[in-house]
Amino acid sequence: MAPAATVDQSTPNRSVARIIFSDNGASSYHGQTSALFEENVYDRKGSKREVVPPEWVEKGLMAEASLQRQMEVINFRDNKLDFDGVEPELGMHLLSLHWNRQHHSFLITYRPAFMRDMACNGPYFSKILLNAIFYGSSKFSTRLEVRKDPNDVRTAGWKFRQRVRELLGNALDGSEITTIQALLVMANSLFALGDERSAAWLYSGLAFRMIIDLGLHAEAATLSSARSLSHEDQEIRRRVFWGAFVVDKIMSLYQGRPVSLQEADTSVPISFLDKFEENENWAPFAYGSDSHTDHIGGPAYSVSTFTALCELCRIMNQILNNIYAERIFDRSSSDLTQMLDDLHSKMENWNQSLAPHLQFDPLRPRLVTPPPHVLSLAAMYNVLLILLHRPFVADGHLYNTARSISVNSLLTCATAATQIVRLLRVYDKAYSVRRAPYLISYATYVSATIHVRIASKRTSSSDAHRSLSTCVAVLSINQETNWAARRAKTIVEGLMKRLQVEVPNAAANPQAYILGAEPESQQPIILEQFASGDNFAEETLRPDGFSPGLDIDAVIQSFVPNNESNSNIPFSSYMNQQPPTDDSSGQSAFPDQSPEAFRNGMFQANQPQGNSVWYDQFGAQTFAFDDLLFGFNGSMLDDFSMPAYPS
Repeated sequence: MAPAATVDQSTPNRSVARIIFSDNGASSYHGQTSALFEENVYDRKGSKREVVPPEWVEKGLMAEASLQRQMEVINFRDNKLDFDGVEPELGMHLLSLHWNRQHHSFLITYRPAFMRDMACNGPYFSKILLNAIFYGSSKFSTRLEVRKDPNDVRTAGWKFRQRVRELLGNALDGSEITTIQALLVMANSLFALGDERSAAWLYSGLAFRMIIDLGLHAEAATLSSARSLSHEDQEIRRRVFWGAFVVDKIMSLYQGRPVSLQEADTSVPISFLDKFEENENWAPFAYGSDSHTDHIGGPAYSVSTFTALCELCRIMNQILNNIYAERIFDRSSSDLTQMLDDLHSKMENWNQSLAPHLQFDPLRPRLVTPPPHVLSLAAMYNVLLILLHRPFVADGHLYNTARSISVNSLLTCATAATQIVRLLRVYDKAYSVRRAPYLISYATYVSATIHVRIASKRTSSSDAHRSLSTCVAVLSINQETNWAARRAKTIVEGLMKRLQVEVPNAAANPQAYILGAEPESQQPIILEQFASGDNFAEETLRPDGFSPGLDIDAVIQSFVPNNESNSNIPFSSYMNQQPPTDDSSGQSAFPDQSPEAFRNGMFQANQPQGNSVWYDQFGAQTFAFDDLLFGFNGSMLDDFSMPAYPS
């Protein structure tokens, strides 16, 4: 065995904080402004701590994970597992659903420690965490006994939620890792219901407070010498923090609110050494009875997917802090342009650095479709590309830049929207979109808002129409269990009416339109045929811009709401003029606008001064943001009702 190195802990530790451990092992984080900062007497004593090479830590953690996987069966057979009064067979069924689906999304729960301590009431098991897992898994179960109303899947797990509420009171007296895990699991499950956003927001907020209290946002090995954390302790602390970091970004995106956990306030590396689940065989189990049964299974890629997701959420953190910040309107045009370039470069670098098994191309199908969490990662990347570039197109809140930026941003959005549709078709074929996670329905909605604009300038047989048809069909199917998908579908249909875009009615048989096909009587197009014949990229996304058959400026104009009165103005009449050159001068072609007007969802477009002919078609009118992306599932749309459009 490789010799362990030693670190002299008497060496001054240059840090702004300490993590102090009490006699019972509880940790507490305090910075230099705290009177408790100097109470860490262990630093003054001086000691030496062994540092085991990471490769040996990895081997040890994986050996323990393998052992505990075997012990799960033994402990279940010997009735040693504590199911908190739930019938053991049902309890194990719900746990299996969790390990197959929710667990792989954020790695919040650590299976080896949880299942081991479930048999001996150890520190990484608690009844509140157990019941939170049961609650989150219940909606994926076909067992009717977990529902309050057998005919309503939204009532699944109601008794487990009541048990969580009962246990939460005492759990709030102190911070525990299992309580943090339970709160995060509950927050994800409640948010998916659509009408429980406040509960989800508050549960996650409590979890974030406890994370700071315990110092999980700081690497304990570098800040504490009061006691040595085991390698398992360090692995769990890292996973819980980064799981919370991801949940924070995604929930902030969906609710349209500032993030709570900032990257600048953390020193935890994105490094997970227990890779037991990385190559463990995974096959769909928690994806509904309508999932395809011919999936032969394959590696879970759990750890590498989560690692990539954490890195992507670091970029999302910057996008939310910059593109969607309250003070963004104080930035100059040149600053906005530089910010867009920097963030887009980071997105590209992230994508290029992905491990080969995570670089999924929908047009090059594999023998085995990757697990849903890998497809969700690809969908999130394309969603973020649209979220980054959409504000720079036409009525986007940062469109006071040069025309060339609007054109490039539109091309990026169109490419990403097309990739999302291709992913949807692969996802549905392998797993069904009926019980797809919220991210899939949100990505569908974001994609649809782009395709409807392109389809408005194309014929009814275009790929844009087929892509839009796929999006509407996915939302129709997913809305059965996803409340937010109903609102998304309503808003997309409103955009279609405003832009006079029609696609076949998928209400009767939406599954037939997932692949962008015509009705069965009109020779439907299967996935492989569509993939090989999909010429959207060649037709509209050539490097030099859109093809002559599609006026890109007409597409850009379609992003402006309430513009029907100007729809007969030929955009080509503007194109013999020179576009503004503000991207080099740093001067915006638009006058200053009231930030309050943007934040209230309305923007009064005034006639810009100087060389501004390209912008004149917008005229003096009021823009309404009727295809909200940031905060789509926030409370601001609770009273949303579809406006009446002329038929």
